[in-house]
Amino acid sequence: MKKLSLLFTILVVTFLSACNSTPQVVMEKKPLVSDHYLMLSLLNREMTQDQQMMLAFAEQRESYQSVYFVNAVAIRGPKNEEYSYDNNTEYTRPTHSYSKLIEQDFNSVQISGPN
Repeated sequence: MKKLSLLFTILVVTFLSACNSTPQVVMEKKPLVSDHYLMLSLLNREMTQDQQMMLAFAEQRESYQSVYFVNAVAIRGPKNEEYSYDNNTEYTRPTHSYSKLIEQDFNSVQISGPN
């Protein structure tokens, strides 16, 4: 009986000391006060494996498409003239101050259509 209690005590002490010596991992979140800071923190982040897989799938799918298959959406509207609120002035598309930063990021997606 003495040996059993001694063995039990040694096991308890071993488990307690093992758990105590394990380093604690602390995750510290960065405070993102606005969408602006969130956008800047997401720029130029590492590309994840699922993102790489999706890009590889898209490239392979694009290589298999035939010339006769049209994968586009037709948008109706004036072809030659840009839409303007005044008929006197030509409409110019507004550009955001962070357009260049987003353009350089490999995670961003560029959407364009025919002129």
